[in-house]
Amino acid sequence: MLVMTFVTKSLSAVSGGATRAATQTVIGVKNLVRALVHRREVLRLSELDERGLKDIGLVRSDIDGALATSWLSDPSSVLQARSDQQQSAAASRREAGVRRPVVIQAAARPSAKDIKIACNA
Repeated sequence: MLVMTFVTKSLSAVSGGATRAATQTVIGVKNLVRALVHRREVLRLSELDERGLKDIGLVRSDIDGALATSWLSDPSSVLQARSDQQQSAAASRREAGVRRPVVIQAAARPSAKDIKIACNA
């Protein structure tokens, strides 16, 4: 009976280890395929001109920096990080603008002789 318990536990431990190894392998292959697909999409983004890139909030150096990463890493994560960084910088600028008090001084009304009208005709 003791031998049977030992064999059963040993086989279940091997089975669990094999399952974990297979799972890690599948996850690794899935991440590699995702990285390659995203790299191809970033390469397609590099075909856009400067105006097209600006429309989606990128510059050429963002694309070049993302493609400079290892083939095993996902270049879209680099673009996402840069986008998040730009959004947080813009949000802090907006917040700083809101916090600053705006002082509006009443200006004296100009008289009729001080008003000049420009005409380009």
